[in-house]
Amino acid sequence: MKIAIDLDGVLADASKIWIRLLNERFGIKVDKSNVDQWDFWKKIGISKKAFEDVFDDAWKEWQLIDETEIGLKENINEIKDFGKTDLVTARNKKTMDDVMRWLEMTKITFDEIVVVDENYLKGNLDYDIFVDDSPIQVMEIANLDKVALVYDQPWNNHIISRNNLIRVKNFTEVISYIKDSEFRNQ
Repeated sequence: MKIAIDLDGVLADASKIWIRLLNERFGIKVDKSNVDQWDFWKKIGISKKAFEDVFDDAWKEWQLIDETEIGLKENINEIKDFGKTDLVTARNKKTMDDVMRWLEMTKITFDEIVVVDENYLKGNLDYDIFVDDSPIQVMEIANLDKVALVYDQPWNNHIISRNNLIRVKNFTEVISYIKDSEFRNQ
């Protein structure tokens, strides 16, 4: 089994930092619950580039980036017992040194780290199961008849589960799905 796990919004929760930066730079007042769509920058009237710059700048404060949940290191290690488990991210390459520092600090390890272009459809990669929070990515993955586990975030709440598009609230649910999947395939 090959498993791809996304970074931002799945493992790393930089939202408190990029929301603070957005509020400071653009004189707005938003919180995470307001980020209810993937292209949130349109809602607040800024360019995609300005939003991406804020997101990249948030990674400069990598020491302050939270894990999305407690016990990630242990959960990822358990998932690795089921097969090749890679970090697959569209994180801007100029921030990858900070990402690597964050992974080292959190002691979360992967078999490989795969960085794709932000417009690349991850579903084209050779993985059986994807854990991602992007509504665009998970829909494309599911449409390619692969399994997309949608890591629950406010910006993907509109995604409706179906046979190969399953919402998960945490990595305990990811592990349960993988265990069930392995059992079904025996």
